[in-house]
Amino acid sequence: MTRNRPSTLRTRSTQTVSADRPTDGGAPSLCADGGNSSLSTDEAFSLLADPTRRHVLDYLRRVDAAVQRSALARHVAARKLDCDPDEVPTDALERAVTNLHHLALPPLRANGLVEYSDGVVVLIDEDPTVARLLDAAAAAERS
Repeated sequence: MTRNRPSTLRTRSTQTVSADRPTDGGAPSLCADGGNSSLSTDEAFSLLADPTRRHVLDYLRRVDAAVQRSALARHVAARKLDCDPDEVPTDALERAVTNLHHLALPPLRANGLVEYSDGVVVLIDEDPTVARLLDAAAAAERS
């Protein structure tokens, strides 16, 4: 199934950016606050099934700012290797950059969650369903 870009993307500062996807009501949201999710539950689970995409979204939520793709790759690799970002080996960093470019970022962009250009990545829409699932995954990892 081919997805269109979201009709309204909420930036973290609640500005809106227009694109063109109709809202259809879709599946019930996992949001306790009743937020309006642009992704169905199945779409959110599909996106978050990949650990790299979870790490990307988690990191972008925590820094709450645009980041260089190389810095994002370093943090994603460090999390996977369970080491300090400054200790990530060069080969692991190169693999992480390639993974971000070809596998992790395109689906997040296609679903209107991130945008990237000129080596800079920014979280543009914290979808409520995705946020709720990320919070649940983080809680499960801590326990």
